[in-house]
Amino acid sequence: MNTLAPQPLRLTDVARVLGAGWREFRAMPGLSLMLGGLIALLGLVLLLIPFALGVPAVVLIIAGGMALIAPLAMPLFHGLQQARARGERPRLGLALSTYRRLGAGFWALAAACGFLLLVWITDAGILYAFMVGAGTAVEPVVAAPLGGAGAGTSSALNPASPLIPTAWAHPGLRSFVIWASLMGAVLAAGIHLIAGFSLPLLQEGRAPIIPAIHASVRTVFGNLTATLTWGLILVLGLLLGFLLPPLLALVAPVLAYSQYALYRRAFPLTAPGPAPASVIASDPGVEPALQADLIAEPTAQPGGEASPRRKESWKP
Repeated sequence: MNTLAPQPLRLTDVARVLGAGWREFRAMPGLSLMLGGLIALLGLVLLLIPFALGVPAVVLIIAGGMALIAPLAMPLFHGLQQARARGERPRLGLALSTYRRLGAGFWALAAACGFLLLVWITDAGILYAFMVGAGTAVEPVVAAPLGGAGAGTSSALNPASPLIPTAWAHPGLRSFVIWASLMGAVLAAGIHLIAGFSLPLLQEGRAPIIPAIHASVRTVFGNLTATLTWGLILVLGLLLGFLLPPLLALVAPVLAYSQYALYRRAFPLTAPGPAPASVIASDPGVEPALQADLIAEPTAQPGGEASPRRKESWKP
């Protein structure tokens, strides 16, 4: 029985999967940018809310929270990869319909990500209230005059005087950023631990939810240098993308494709049959016998040949 034992990952694999993600993006630039643009638009709408309320520091809370649920968008991009590997024309509707074919395991994992999102918003909000408080809304403060008698009085009326938001100069804000970053890093590591490799396993139907999460945890702890480096790239890339929404349209698909390439290096398909590039097409909606063949070794007959039924299930 295949126990989904991960293959070793090296630090050099991180650079290779980024290159693979970029090549996959270049193969489908229009649709990839369209999906990334939809995600960026959602992020932009959410990020405008704190500015409308006069609490711009809360942008950090929202950006960190979006990074926690970003893995749930991976099936969209993997659906495009699967369609292209099957020889079909990738379409936006096909990518969106990927969620209809996902099983209960994916939605259980999505619920776990949503729970961690609530934990983050609640704890970061309490931290913000204690360290920054509600009395630090953005108020323009005139910078100190450069010199000259009466300059302090005239500069207050000078429209050219630089304005500095008092909220950003608040010492509590600096403490909030430090502690919130540490707390967010812990939660992001938890998401990467349970979802980084289990989501592709679930989407390909290679394992149910518990074995998939167990395999993901084993992969991360068994390859700490490579997986932590990759996790740092993911978090920084997503945070930068959410803070600069137009950039997210490019960052999101490249990182999603790269994550799948890293997954394929950790869990290559060793069973006989088509090349891994075409097995991306394996769909959670196919019959259970075919799903089992994706993870099982071929059975031997008394004559020494592989099972005919097993061979038939691997026909392209």
